[in-house]
Amino acid sequence: MDRRSFLRLMCALGVSLTFPSIFWRRTAKASLPPGINYARPQALPQVINIFLYGGPSELAANLTNIEEIDASSQNPYPSGIVPSRGGGGITANNFWRAAGGDIMEELVGGGDMSIYRTIHRVKDDNKGHGLSVNQNLVGNLDASAPGIATTLAAVLLENDAFGKPVDELNLPFVSFEGDSTLFNLGDLDIPLTLRPIAMDSNFSNPYERSGNSYIDDTADADLENLARQVSSAFGEKHRKINDAFAKRAELADFVANSFNRTTVDANLPYGNPSDPDTDNSGKLVYPDTNFGNLLKSAVSLAVSNPDTVFISLGSGGLGGWDDHSESTSKYPGRMQELMAALRCAVKHMKWMTAPRQNIVINVFGDFGRNVNLNNAMGWDHGNNQNLYTLAGWGIPGRQLGKLVGKTKWTGTPFENRQFTAPTNDSYQCEPFAIASTIYRYFGIQNPELLTGEAAIDELSPPNELL
Repeated sequence: MDRRSFLRLMCALGVSLTFPSIFWRRTAKASLPPGINYARPQALPQVINIFLYGGPSELAANLTNIEEIDASSQNPYPSGIVPSRGGGGITANNFWRAAGGDIMEELVGGGDMSIYRTIHRVKDDNKGHGLSVNQNLVGNLDASAPGIATTLAAVLLENDAFGKPVDELNLPFVSFEGDSTLFNLGDLDIPLTLRPIAMDSNFSNPYERSGNSYIDDTADADLENLARQVSSAFGEKHRKINDAFAKRAELADFVANSFNRTTVDANLPYGNPSDPDTDNSGKLVYPDTNFGNLLKSAVSLAVSNPDTVFISLGSGGLGGWDDHSESTSKYPGRMQELMAALRCAVKHMKWMTAPRQNIVINVFGDFGRNVNLNNAMGWDHGNNQNLYTLAGWGIPGRQLGKLVGKTKWTGTPFENRQFTAPTNDSYQCEPFAIASTIYRYFGIQNPELLTGEAAIDELSPPNELL
């Protein structure tokens, strides 16, 4: 993350660590929509939201229509994924083998992931990055609405659902991607304690006083003691400021001792030594890539800290997904790397001594892409996209191991605007339904009040797996 993004997020953090109790309040400053029906689940879930900025193609998980697509495209697809031209690069369920397809088959077949192939914009079907990103990450057609994480924080706060006072929470909302629309305030003003903390895969401590050559460990301790003495001199009036210093120390201790590279690597679980994602001793090994390390950090935080209910993650290190050119040569490897890391994340949760059943990983993006290969051998902006949703096996109403949605080719042969779209008998939903589904997991019974869309139907749609 760049320094400017980090500092912007830390501005709010700095105030909260100095005077948090002054600003803590039970409810958000602006009111939520009336009529929200809330019933707290027995245990709050934890969500890791991975957003693929740029608009990822659906084709890694959906080559169902590849024969018609290839026959109509301005430029031919690689023969390896076109059966009529001798291609064998498609899995049984029409996944693109070189683009993580074999891993998808493993995860879906093992009941660890579901794929929804028909996340399809009908309302306000724009294909512009800025508006689509904002709408998808606030879960609403109104791009100025509060972000999904902010709305969630406000509802949980309003219903005293955290299970403890908010001033006792440790890192409830965390971003591993810097600033994100997920945390937009909109017209809400939640306590600073519930606003995002910026972290990174290098386990940088956001609580340390750095960037000042005059502050070493001894000076830092002296500053803490001096601040406590000054605050104490004002008696009860400033008692809450002293409480804030204690909280800062507690959080800094957690980051320094429980969430650093050595501790995280030491706490990775063990599986079978013959597993491809382990070392010779059977210990889990994530891909040593930027994204692999980011995901390892995010999952490690979730499994080690139940207070963390929402983690934001981009696809840092994989590159963007705005594949206007050279798509078929660049996209498969990126998808393979993404799926390899996700497989490790699933094993991380399952192999724990006490397996973590309440952590959900969602992966989606701005929109989908055309299926025509343009003259730059790329895909321009489209509509239909996939939702990859993993883990969270123990969350009520959640069902994994499904391949949902059927598509058809649509467009004009040998022209650019060619897409897939849901068949007339297929399940489909707006991308805002993803936000509704998250809200439902946390206990919001009528999330459509917040998004305009019902939650994803995980039980009724037919499973299209072969």
